[in-house]
Amino acid sequence: MPFRLRLVRTLRRWHARIGFAALVFFMLIAVTGVALNHGAALGLDSRQVHSKWLARWYGVRHDQPRQAYRTASHLLVAANGRWLLDGSAVGEKMPYPLGLVEIGDMIVVGGESSLHVYRADGALVDRLDSSALPRVPLKAIGAGEGELVVQTAVGPFTSADVLSWRAGAPKVVSWSTPTPLPEADREAYAQRLAPGISLQRMLLDLHSGRFLGRLGPLFFDLVALFLTILALSGAWMFLAPRLRR
Repeated sequence: MPFRLRLVRTLRRWHARIGFAALVFFMLIAVTGVALNHGAALGLDSRQVHSKWLARWYGVRHDQPRQAYRTASHLLVAANGRWLLDGSAVGEKMPYPLGLVEIGDMIVVGGESSLHVYRADGALVDRLDSSALPRVPLKAIGAGEGELVVQTAVGPFTSADVLSWRAGAPKVVSWSTPTPLPEADREAYAQRLAPGISLQRMLLDLHSGRFLGRLGPLFFDLVALFLTILALSGAWMFLAPRLRR
């Protein structure tokens, strides 16, 4: 068999093998590349993927919730910068809560330098930062005579509408304090409160190979080399007969 014919057959055989082996990675690079090009429109940076194994893979620390804040009809559990209010996630990258208070038809969650106000159905109404609070950091929050009370380093402040404040507190204040979570509930809440990884970061890491660790980019470089060989061998098999003619 002539050498040229053997070479062509060998190239065709390896062209098919390399093409089939690289198909999965080629599709991965293509799909992630298209998604990243439209990342802003798709809101990739604001979307989080929550999984305990994914957090371990990225080396993100995840804590198990051990306590909860309760009112007569509401429950707040927090861990890893996430809040579950009555079983529904209500935020990402949230401060650790100091308490949960129910005032009329409002639910107020307090942090050291912010207050989050929700409706009874869990919808966020307003977020008050340090500029809208009488003093920061807050030490505790509670309720007294139908009003919200916050404790600060210079004493308590009271508000009926969570907007205007006056110094002092009612004679009787029910301060919000945490209660321990039953051991059986901790793992279930830990699953739901797993830290989030940005979807955009995941796609970037998949596109570059960094998702596979330190050797991932080198592996993707090897795949790129295979794709180059694939393109060159295909071009040669296409052009060689035409050049001979």
